Amino acid sequence: DNKGPRVTAYITLPGRYLVYMPTVEHVGISRRIEKESERQRLREIIERIRPKNQGFIVRTAAEGKGEDEFINDMRFLMDHWENINKRSQGSKAPALIHEDLGPIFRVIRDVFSQDVSQFVIDSREEHKRVIEFLDSLLPSLKPKVKLYDKIEPIFETYGVEKQIRKALRQKIWLKSGGHIVINPTEALVSIDVNTGKYVGRENADETILKTNIEAAIEIAR
Repeated sequence: DNKGPRVTAYITLPGRYLVYMPTVEHVGISRRIEKESERQRLREIIERIRPKNQGFIVRTAAEGKGEDEFINDMRFLMDHWENINKRSQGSKAPALIHEDLGPIFRVIRDVFSQDVSQFVIDSREEHKRVIEFLDSLLPSLKPKVKLYDKIEPIFETYGVEKQIRKALRQKIWLKSGGHIVINPTEALVSIDVNTGKYVGRENADETILKTNIEAAIEIAR
């Protein structure tokens, strides 16, 4: 009963590399960025380019990024905050003036990058919205967004359904010939690792070790 709903007046707006805090003058760095020299570098950049009396938290994705990326992110977030303020002034309470991005746009904000070969969408309406969103946030990535308009369902074409079925199987074979058996119960999920067909030329300890290493990778997957 000490985990009730929490209300705060501290506004936070997440961007790709930064979280903007328009009502707090504070610069923070994600704890997941562990290297002290990198933390210092990021702090110095943000302190230098941030507007006076504006707060920012540097997200994990910012590691290794340069000043230009942060300036673009700041500009986008500050414009966003300005639009929220305009909506609040023209609205009569109770009214929704802002809500967090949906799953598609969170993926774009947090995951979509030059490392992604293509971003395929099977909805004409969502495709249009994504292109408009990228116009203001990441225009260089627009050519990677493709509209899927074939008759066959998109998950079948790209083998997603097959991978889901494979991931949900109870018994999974390992490359060496061993296998794991996954049994969900009410209290826990038990995973039994078996050497199975794999007897190998190595001694028993090496056989068990190799099977367990394969099992660990497959379990995580």
